[in-house]
Amino acid sequence: MKDLIITNKILNWYDINKRSLPWRNKVSQEKKQYFTLVSEFMLQQTQVATVIPYFNRFIKNIPNIEKLSKYNDRKLTKLWEGLGYYSRVRNLKKTAQIIVKKFNKKIPRDFYELKSLPGIGDYTASAISAIAFNKPIIPLDGNIERVLKRYLYLKKQSQIKKEFLQDQKKIFGTSTKRSSDYAQALMELGALICKPTNPTCNKCPLSNNCKAFKNKNFDLVKFKKINKETYYKLNVYKKNNQYL
Repeated sequence: MKDLIITNKILNWYDINKRSLPWRNKVSQEKKQYFTLVSEFMLQQTQVATVIPYFNRFIKNIPNIEKLSKYNDRKLTKLWEGLGYYSRVRNLKKTAQIIVKKFNKKIPRDFYELKSLPGIGDYTASAISAIAFNKPIIPLDGNIERVLKRYLYLKKQSQIKKEFLQDQKKIFGTSTKRSSDYAQALMELGALICKPTNPTCNKCPLSNNCKAFKNKNFDLVKFKKINKETYYKLNVYKKNNQYL
């Protein structure tokens, strides 16, 4: 019941406050899946505001997966120019070619089949599964992590590990009927309300039960990477005044 209350609060907030983004436009299911694929590749390491004009131009020139699979490499790179991380667009085309050839031009619904495609890891496969196929999965991006860390007041190094966060996200529950909207709602909450600095808690649907809000401490603990010392063994051979 508690999960359902949280879910409904977040969805109600989203319905009123969600941004109008081009990949959220009402289109056919096939186009929605393609829009999600392209936008998720673009949003890897790039902010929403930067992606919007690139996405619009990309879709205008390459409206479907089949055209993408055959699109000229030079023209494709030109469309991507300015977004950076060009391996993303190369992987996107490779993925389109595999989808056309192996999956009959349809983006696979199976999580592990999605993960097998170039440029798609756990997060992107989760995001596509939730957003494009309405599966009850919460993709753990930086925005959702931030909401989770503050809501549960996670301050220890052991608590901010990916594995721990993956387990703790169950506190948000799921929405069977609106899984697509719910995944986006949680991301939106982190992006618009639970920002890295100066979160606007007075507009947050979860503030009443948020432990960070109660403690008036919104600082986020960063995960400390352990620098391991690496040693190498070097063998030097000398023969006739020459060294190997």
